[in-house]
Amino acid sequence: MKTNFILETDRLYLVRPSYEYLKELHNIHSDPRTNIYNPAGPHLHINETMEMLDTWMAHWLQHRFGYSLMIEKQSGQMIGMCGLTYKNLQDNTYLNLAYRLSPDYTKRGYTKEACNAMMNYVKNDIKIENQILARTKYNNIASIMTAQSLGFKVNEQFNDFEEAGDVYLFE
Repeated sequence: MKTNFILETDRLYLVRPSYEYLKELHNIHSDPRTNIYNPAGPHLHINETMEMLDTWMAHWLQHRFGYSLMIEKQSGQMIGMCGLTYKNLQDNTYLNLAYRLSPDYTKRGYTKEACNAMMNYVKNDIKIENQILARTKYNNIASIMTAQSLGFKVNEQFNDFEEAGDVYLFE
């Protein structure tokens, strides 16, 4: 790992998104197992991942925070992503918490570890005070449980707000 170090946790390095990890990021976003609840489905071409990565990098340049890549310390492997970006919803600006993890690394607490670090970074170092939300699908139990383990609670008034099946959890 040689670029864009942001944070370090017990088991992870969180780094700014870069083309260095484009192939690994594409592998995660093109894997049907990581897109079961994604209406857009998996990325079919690496160009889709590159366009997504470009928006992530632009957010970092503009706001000094955004989505980060999770690098497992022990292996040096890029295992997923997590982070926060601005989201407008009903005339309010929130921070949208997103996370996606390689299926080979699930159920080990990596997502919670990374999300806690990123939320603390944005609140304490960057000094952003917007409320944080997580959007998922009603049947994405793993994602709901992850958000709840971070202290988020479902706000039913937002159910189905953007798409049928949406559930919004707020910190």
